Amino acid sequence: MTARKINFYLGAMRLTPEHQRLFSHADLLTAMHQAFVKIAPPQLTQRCVSGGFSEGNLTICADNGAIAAKLRQTVPSLLLKFHAMGYEVTAIRITVQANYRNNRAHGISGKKPKIGPAGMESLNDLAVELPQSPLKTAIESLLKKQRMERSGRNHSDSDTQ
Repeated sequence: MTARKINFYLGAMRLTPEHQRLFSHADLLTAMHQAFVKIAPPQLTQRCVSGGFSEGNLTICADNGAIAAKLRQTVPSLLLKFHAMGYEVTAIRITVQANYRNNRAHGISGKKPKIGPAGMESLNDLAVELPQSPLKTAIESLLKKQRMERSGRNHSDSDTQ
């Protein structure tokens, strides 16, 4: 048996009556997303994706609330532009759905943030001035962990040199 690429099998499935409606809807969603990318502001389209489309209602998923708010401002003009392109979009729903995979690709990593010397000094000054409270306890705990990590890192750095 010879190995075939997935596109061969998808192409064969596309021709079957059971799957034609599914592939037609997928084609429509792809075309609508491409149209959305053309008509929406580029700084917004980089941080969102078109979602489902049903009975004239298009859903657009934004990465965060700020992008969603800006998109909501553009909904009236987007509706007009979709109509001009021949799409029967009667409503656009904006939802927030964080895309963690893309966030990691944009430089947000799983690493713990490091507090610089000036930040450590400021937090220490704040902790000294605060009355005994859960906030003071949390800041002191944070400072203690940062100091331990720094001293551990300094020891491991000197061990490797």
